[in-house]
Amino acid sequence: MAVTETRVKAAVVSSWKGSGRVNWRDAIGVILHDRLVLKYLKMGEIVGEDSFPFSTLTDISIKVPDTHKLNPEREHFGMKFYIPNRGELTVILTIGNNLLIYDEKKFSEFVHTIFETLINGKSVKIQLARIKGGALNLDSKWEDGSLRIISVTSAKTGKKERNIVVLDRNMKPVPIFSDVEDMDLEEVELNGQKVIAWKIKHFHISETVTSYLYIPEKRTRLYVLRYLMKYVPSYFEFIIKLSKEFPELEAEFKEFVEKELKELQSLDEIEKQILMALYSGLNPLEIHQFLGISERELEEIYDKMIDRGLLKIVMIRKVVELTREGRKIVNKLIEYGLVSM
Repeated sequence: MAVTETRVKAAVVSSWKGSGRVNWRDAIGVILHDRLVLKYLKMGEIVGEDSFPFSTLTDISIKVPDTHKLNPEREHFGMKFYIPNRGELTVILTIGNNLLIYDEKKFSEFVHTIFETLINGKSVKIQLARIKGGALNLDSKWEDGSLRIISVTSAKTGKKERNIVVLDRNMKPVPIFSDVEDMDLEEVELNGQKVIAWKIKHFHISETVTSYLYIPEKRTRLYVLRYLMKYVPSYFEFIIKLSKEFPELEAEFKEFVEKELKELQSLDEIEKQILMALYSGLNPLEIHQFLGISERELEEIYDKMIDRGLLKIVMIRKVVELTREGRKIVNKLIEYGLVSM
């Protein structure tokens, strides 16, 4: 019985020599509990079917090259399978332009359901609030749990969000991936054995605690990381620390960092100084004195930085402040050692 289905545009790219071209076809995408099925359409009639068992899935939510995309403006979702006698297959899903046939919202939910099917119910071990107030919590013990994607309310902000939780033995959700402040890997002892667990610093109930999560299946660890990358992009820097066992993720991170560094290095020295001065709290009307340039020159530079989305005007006389993107750029400049406070 189908979990869900929706109308899609689908392409299957094979790694076998000479078969790397992208051939887009109309299809009905069907999610079963153990596989993805594509029912190909022609003139509205089903003319063929392809099946991709989740047991052969090797990666999910992969980066789809622009050269492979049907329409770069629309969401594309890539999955990799290794199927005996067919080799490595990259399945790419998107929607067409006719919104009478294709539904953008349904497609996004379809993609999310793939993650739910792969993650929900997977067994884990959790040691909740092992560290509280900077000290070991001796009452915290390893407990059995299972993963589930549900909507939960953030203890810190009070906002409702959809994320991965751990269901404890009483089926009570522990929102371990909500309000995360840091994540890392650590070797810990579990049932007399040394294992590599995820060390997660997060806000829980009314305080910041550190918990440990052990996910036995490597494949499930990859799915969880891919989910967080897609749906909680603000955790990007944390996910990098957890991805050492996945070369495909590290390659994507390396490419991202190289691109980011290139963008940062495109800033000239005076732009970097302005960003750092504003970040430090200097009055924007006095920065020209700090830099030794005229007010006119400074306003011309402000105009360029406003156009790039790094600054925004808060008063008529070009009193400016950093945008979210501007603050992010400053943090990156400091992180990569391109400036100093």
